Amino acid sequence: MMFWNGGWAWAWLMIPMVLVMWAVIALVVIPWMRTGRERPRSPIDGLDDRFAAGEISVEEYRSRRDELERRTPV
Repeated sequence: MMFWNGGWAWAWLMIPMVLVMWAVIALVVIPWMRTGRERPRSPIDGLDDRFAAGEISVEEYRSRRDELERRTPV
């Protein structure tokens, strides 16, 4: 029977190949899939940044945010 003669020899090649495949997935595919998935910044995000940096006052922040929320469709 030729099938049983050295039938497990393929395992010595397959185990490292499976490990290489998972390494490629972990190091290449997953980071590649994550790029470009950041949500686009809205005008309210920019307004929040300006308020956090102290560029605008509380009153100006509230009035502009109210205006943006009225204009921005949900």
